[in-house]
Amino acid sequence: TSDLLCECDVESSGSVPTPTPGPTAPAGLRLVWSDEFNGGSVDGSKWSFVRGGGGFGNGERQYYSSQNAMVQDGALRIVAKCEERSGQGYTSAKLITRGLAEWGPGHRIEVRARLPQGKGTWPAIWMLPTHNSYGRWPHSGEIDIMEAVGCTRDKVYGTVHTGRYNHLKHTEKWNSLRVGVGEWHTYAVEWRDREIRWFVDTTLFHTFSPSAFDSERWPFDQKFYLILNLAVGGSWPGYCLHGRPSCSSSGEFAQEQVMEVDFARVYSLS
Repeated sequence: TSDLLCECDVESSGSVPTPTPGPTAPAGLRLVWSDEFNGGSVDGSKWSFVRGGGGFGNGERQYYSSQNAMVQDGALRIVAKCEERSGQGYTSAKLITRGLAEWGPGHRIEVRARLPQGKGTWPAIWMLPTHNSYGRWPHSGEIDIMEAVGCTRDKVYGTVHTGRYNHLKHTEKWNSLRVGVGEWHTYAVEWRDREIRWFVDTTLFHTFSPSAFDSERWPFDQKFYLILNLAVGGSWPGYCLHGRPSCSSSGEFAQEQVMEVDFARVYSLS
């Protein structure tokens, strides 16, 4: 996930979607993978954990640990908190499907989530390529299904990064939507052969379809894996805090910050 440097808004009512008890495929779609988070722990056949710190290229302040993710009451909980670990002042969790599940064009990927609102938080639902077929980041692409940062309250972003369109050049392709992030919403992309569309619930708020389909513009003919994580601080989520949230301020990290996920589902579009 990457720093976004401009702002384009589509307004939304922020209404809470009706809770869904189980995976029911939208009309015309076929469910091919899901995690409903109904067990007692994270399913190791579907997710692995990223462990460690080091900033991840964005000056992030968290150390990722599997201990910061748990399944409770039918939801995944990713907990970010003030806790010293290996030189980092915060701990959190990052889950990935790499090596376990991957998808390409012709799929809808959706995640129902409720997000933290503290300044310094950076919850994200996103995808990276399983193989860097066109070179290292950003040339092989990145799909950000949803990002939010506590410094820009009640706003979510959908973005792609490619060799031609990326935040290093200030050319990434993105849009944002005003939404109550502390409420439950379903964040989704529909990924087709020559187009990606972003949704919050039923609201379409972003579309990417470049003018040409060389790999620098469209590396999205490859398989990607899904990522769920909650980062802390750094260049973008910490811009209003000089990079580092306070562990004593009630609007920052005086209390644990939690990203909750009700389900993650993938459908075939054909």
